[in-house]
Amino acid sequence: MSATTTPNGERATAIAEPSREKLTKKAITADHPTWCPGCGDFAVLAAFYKVLEKRNLEHEKIVTLAGIGCSSRFPYF
Repeated sequence: MSATTTPNGERATAIAEPSREKLTKKAITADHPTWCPGCGDFAVLAAFYKVLEKRNLEHEKIVTLAGIGCSSRFPYF
């Protein structure tokens, strides 16, 4: 922590954010999805992982929703 002075003369303490590891595809993927070979859900899942890795979001701030059918397995991968 470090102390600074605000424009109106008050003292403020800056609190450092805790360091966290970079979110990687390996950290958030399952061993193997259970979709049929050639299913379009693989492309959607790959794009989802790419976005998560690029944005480096905190794992606790990610929410995934899915519909019915094969796509309902999406949050489990």
